[in-house]
Amino acid sequence: MEKKIIIACCFILGLTFYYYPVFDHNGITYLIIFTCFVGICFAGAKLYNPSDEVTDYDTIEKEITELENFNGIFEYKIEGFYFTQNELTNFVRWDEITEVNSFSIQLQYRERQNGIEIITNQKSYEFVSENTLGIEKLSNQLFYHLPNWKLDASVNTINNHGLQKANLFTKIQE
Repeated sequence: MEKKIIIACCFILGLTFYYYPVFDHNGITYLIIFTCFVGICFAGAKLYNPSDEVTDYDTIEKEITELENFNGIFEYKIEGFYFTQNELTNFVRWDEITEVNSFSIQLQYRERQNGIEIITNQKSYEFVSENTLGIEKLSNQLFYHLPNWKLDASVNTINNHGLQKANLFTKIQE
């Protein structure tokens, strides 16, 4: 649609410049030229910045449902989950998880990297949102399998580099 508007405006401008003496005495030429330039500017801006994508509730809901059902690098079992990272497959049991933290660190001036840190009795694992396929389903599975999940956890700044952590789960020692 934008391309058609630009072509039509250019065609009208060409005709206006060709027949300029006919319209000159009425002063309508300036109005036609101004209107065509405005049309070209707005159509060009919309052509190069297509931010007006049609997104309705059903489309967004479908995308979110797909993300929440996508396993990614994880495979879930009743007693825990497997994940493959750097060509190694690890198994984490639900009952071995002692702590779950969400973290956010500033990379550049306005860019942040978010993720989940899972600490077990033996090892600590970090999953970065941008690099980990299936992290949405992992967070839902952690919420489902771990009791005492803190939905309103406070965010603490850890260091001067902008690392922020929120403790989502801590295992209660018996």
